[in-house]
Amino acid sequence: MEKLVLQVPAMYADHHVLAVRQALFRLTGVDDVEASSALKVVRLTYDPAKVDPAKIQEALAAAGYGSKEEVLSQPSSHHDEHSAWQTLIRRITATNQLDLEMSGDFRKY
Repeated sequence: MEKLVLQVPAMYADHHVLAVRQALFRLTGVDDVEASSALKVVRLTYDPAKVDPAKIQEALAAAGYGSKEEVLSQPSSHHDEHSAWQTLIRRITATNQLDLEMSGDFRKY
């Protein structure tokens, strides 16, 4: 098994992640797919005896995720996934009571 990292600029939401995963898992020889819409990167492992990187890129292009030239076989050189800009933070899912108390027609600052 070999690993491949692809930059997919057209993948920008969760439903795109699902579509990319479905398109890639349809290919014989693709074993594992990790896709991130935040980083616009797909990492996968594949069997080179069954599928080659060109076919993988063609499958992404056929699914509507750019032409073969737009789907790069390596992330761009300015992309650093360990950069502080790429660090994802935990979402806040509870409303702060102070925000509720200050809401309304006029903020109480």
